Amino acid sequence: MKKQNGATLIEVLVSVLVIAIGLLGIAATQMMTLKNSSGSNQRYMAALAAQEIVERIRANPSGLEQGGYDGTVDGDETVTNRCTSACSVTQLAEFDLYEWGQLLKTNLPSGAGVITRAGEEVTVTVSWVQQHTGEDYGGADGGTENASFSMSLEL
Repeated sequence: MKKQNGATLIEVLVSVLVIAIGLLGIAATQMMTLKNSSGSNQRYMAALAAQEIVERIRANPSGLEQGGYDGTVDGDETVTNRCTSACSVTQLAEFDLYEWGQLLKTNLPSGAGVITRAGEEVTVTVSWVQQHTGEDYGGADGGTENASFSMSLEL
């Protein structure tokens, strides 16, 4: 009998199978990482948006007192006065909500914001729809879930 040199076809096929399974695992991990990265970016944008409207409210406290900031925005609002010159506190509040709605619509999928007051406490809630990373996370049709970010403060 001659001494065997090299690998047999079976050994090569098993090696290819092991490598293929490993590459599929890496691809699934990469997809999960991208989804989580997108979700964290959306949470970051929601926090920035909430902070922005809070700063606008702090700059116009009279508009808050007159109820100009109360309500819900989703980016479909229109504004009649863009406040390029002098405007009232309610007009400024209307313009602030318009710009905030445009920010939410641009940066968050199905983004909406709600501002509520209870005495001196103001609560800003930003909500959006994100692709969930739970069940069926490896598939393209993994589904969506509602996400939200809330910020409460006293003015």
